[in-house]
Amino acid sequence: MVIDGRSGAGGAAVRQARALAAFLRDGLGGDAQPRMDDAQSVIVYADRGDREALLALAPTRLVRLVAVAPWRSEQVAAVLADLAAAGGAALFLFAGRSGPELATRLACRAGGSVRTGVLDAEVSSDGLLVRAPMYSGHLVGRFALTAWPCCLCVDAAWGDAGAERLSAHELLAETDETARPEGARLDDVEVVPAPSSDDLPASRFVVAAGRGAGSRQWIEGVAAVARRLGASFGISRPVAMHAWAPMDRLLGVSGARVAPEVCIVVGASGAPAFLWGIERATLIIAVNQDGKAPMAAAADVVVVDEGLAVIEELAGIVEAAGALA
Repeated sequence: MVIDGRSGAGGAAVRQARALAAFLRDGLGGDAQPRMDDAQSVIVYADRGDREALLALAPTRLVRLVAVAPWRSEQVAAVLADLAAAGGAALFLFAGRSGPELATRLACRAGGSVRTGVLDAEVSSDGLLVRAPMYSGHLVGRFALTAWPCCLCVDAAWGDAGAERLSAHELLAETDETARPEGARLDDVEVVPAPSSDDLPASRFVVAAGRGAGSRQWIEGVAAVARRLGASFGISRPVAMHAWAPMDRLLGVSGARVAPEVCIVVGASGAPAFLWGIERATLIIAVNQDGKAPMAAAADVVVVDEGLAVIEELAGIVEAAGALA
């Protein structure tokens, strides 16, 4: 479990420690209950003056301290990835402001799965089953995570729960990551321009993919079909949070807003934040296996079928006709 102590030993760090301890106690059910003698806390901090107070907050006996100054999320993610590779841990718990980003980065690096806003979890034959809010918190969904390690960001509501403190801790390791950049020179670094999403707002034809895709390979397949059709490619926020496609492809409140002549939406449920990004399209075509999804109600045309198969067939028809729309 990861505690962000950069802001000191009070406030946020205390709430995170309590949230993670309460989740370990109440949020994990059945066979998912961890063996607490193996559980570890990783505390990330910047001020050495807070070291002892932060160590006392750890909800587990075993503790690792990681010093970072200034904050570099990529640096912390690298430390966690090394820990995942070395120890073979199956479950990582995060809380607080940096939790969603670190959980997503670690899952991407380690080839695992991620879910934020988690309310509880239990092991099943299908993997780790978790409950988490969906549709802007109006509903709670149940999700199966099958790729290990599972990286869970605990819902903030756990912060209000009390947590027992351990009287003694064993410090496993203390890493000073502040020294890692020392000696680096600017000309040793390759500067890669940030990807641009400038094509999306001006595009006349957009193909957008949602979480119904189910995998990175599926998303990449949709993107390939979009290129065949000469369309710009966009994604919903859950796809971006799973790191299945670059953030610059994001449509909606947190990304680009488009007004194409045609927008084909594949595998998206139709969350309000996503719909805001595409609602100005002249023609919206939804391809979804759930004909009752909110996306179907918002579309002009609905195709109830497997999304990738449908648009691949469409691309074949267009190519055979010898002309793109």
